[in-house]
Amino acid sequence: MLLYVTLLGFIITFLLLINIRKSNKSNIYLFLFFLINNIYALSHYAAIYSGNKYLIAILLVHFVPIYMLAGPALYFYVRGVLTDDAHLRKFDFLHLIPAILYSVNFAGYLFSNFNHKLEFAQRVILNPIAVVRIETTFMSGDLSFLLRPVLGIIYGIVIAIMLFKHYRKLQDLWKQNVLIHKWLIFLTATVLLIYTSFLLFGILGIKFLDYSSSAQSGFYLLVSVVTGLLLLNVSLLFFPNILYGLPQLDYVINNKSNGSKYEQPNVPLEIPKRQVKSFEISEEKLNLLKYKVDRYIQNKPYLSPEFNLTIMSSDTDIPVHHLSYFFNEYMGINFNTWKNDLKIDFVIHLIQEGSGEILTLDALAKQAGFGSRTSFFNSFKQKMGVTPSDYLNSID
Repeated sequence: MLLYVTLLGFIITFLLLINIRKSNKSNIYLFLFFLINNIYALSHYAAIYSGNKYLIAILLVHFVPIYMLAGPALYFYVRGVLTDDAHLRKFDFLHLIPAILYSVNFAGYLFSNFNHKLEFAQRVILNPIAVVRIETTFMSGDLSFLLRPVLGIIYGIVIAIMLFKHYRKLQDLWKQNVLIHKWLIFLTATVLLIYTSFLLFGILGIKFLDYSSSAQSGFYLLVSVVTGLLLLNVSLLFFPNILYGLPQLDYVINNKSNGSKYEQPNVPLEIPKRQVKSFEISEEKLNLLKYKVDRYIQNKPYLSPEFNLTIMSSDTDIPVHHLSYFFNEYMGINFNTWKNDLKIDFVIHLIQEGSGEILTLDALAKQAGFGSRTSFFNSFKQKMGVTPSDYLNSID
């Protein structure tokens, strides 16, 4: 089962990777966190169940320094979501210290010849607990093995405290982003479940020095680890909207086509592009974004066949994931449907002005910026409930 859970995890991780460009940039860290954890699970499968010494020799130790980056990656992700800023700070590189120390600690194995690694893999096949008997530089294999989940637990606790403080600060607005809060709480709780169960199982393993005895005594701990990993890997299927990120809407939107700024009563124009912002989405911010989107479309940019979400983001200086979140979560419509509805409204306007008597349907579709006759007909029928031809006949 562990293999299937791990393979599912790699699929979810790949989906995260291909969506990073369209999502909150903090998802880069979430991708790294998922990737590291699934590589670790795969190495565990190799050591316990595969019986393949080549697979063990490659997976089991070479990635150990990388495993120490799972906690920092998760921390950077949650912090990036809460602050809407995925950039690393100057002192964030201190989080690399454990990975560097582990690289030094296992340098003897990492730089040994492959035959030596195969011999070690053979000992692991005979008794997987031999993994803690690997040669080290300054920290024993037992301690090195236990410090991995300990570090994960520490980061999980730090993140839980960070979420709690954020709740204390903005509890009156907490309900405005129930989905995101549920996701972050679920993610943190699952991580703590996995690392705590794995730490307790590791302690049993070192106590018995025999994997079979440890597995028998810690059966429910192993079940907790696998269950937690499964929940983690399928979580994005239940929280897909986190890929849109969190829209922090304190932006001045520039109309790059004419270089002017939109003016709005009671909305200050000299707002810093990255001022200190709250995590929550107030009604005022939503109204501000809606106002600015409405002003942006007055120039009918959607009539261009090339118009898309990326162009709109570039023209308005609103990040893509903010716009996506706004359309999907608050307008209840995806961007393409919203865009095509505007095109159809334009066609209806042309028809009502009498252009329908002069222009062909293909010409109307071209005027509205549709790339094909089929796209025009489908969008028209979806919005109006009838085909363009039937609509024209109904008003004759």
